[in-house]
Amino acid sequence: MDHTERKEHGMVALGVFCIGIGGEHHHARPGPANLNTLRRALQLGWVRVLPTIFGNALGLAVGGLACAFGAGALVLASDLAWALLQGLGVVYLLWLGGKLLITHETLLVDGANDPAAPRAAPLFREAFLLAVTNPKALLFYLALLPQSLDPTMGAGWGLALQAVTLVLTYCALSILSLSTYAALASALRNRVMTQARYTAFRRGSGIVILAFALKLLVG
Repeated sequence: MDHTERKEHGMVALGVFCIGIGGEHHHARPGPANLNTLRRALQLGWVRVLPTIFGNALGLAVGGLACAFGAGALVLASDLAWALLQGLGVVYLLWLGGKLLITHETLLVDGANDPAAPRAAPLFREAFLLAVTNPKALLFYLALLPQSLDPTMGAGWGLALQAVTLVLTYCALSILSLSTYAALASALRNRVMTQARYTAFRRGSGIVILAFALKLLVG
């Protein structure tokens, strides 16, 4: 196969992967990552929520690369490993949902240097753990990656390069999607958000996240 044919095959594989992503997002309701990004954007504004967006992307990248290099299939093949991953996801969702219900968070005023505002590292860590402990992301990668990889482009490093490219593409699309959510939430925040309304939204988010945990536990 010459260089032109390899390039065409690569573009087709990338197209299949992106169509699969689009179908997944079309049929799926917004999940914990979307809700977490919305909440933080309402609280902090668009710029300050960037660590949340990139933390989620890194968590997705870790899960995707684990699947691409075989770890995901091993987890899925082991009942114990799958139960542990699912348990971690449930525990983290329960912890995050419970925290949103019982703790107080301050609505940050634009331009204010509020010492109570969360720093970038905790925001990044919160979103990263939310993504990396999500077993549904693992299932998504395992379902779509085999359909998108093209073995005619070379085994070994060729397949590895394809897998990395596809995972990074998914992460980039996730950044774009969450940035859109954050921009819309930030625009809404500037018009109608008050501390009381944010507190109500945060508590509602906690209830929804607890529901996600219950669904993951029984699903």
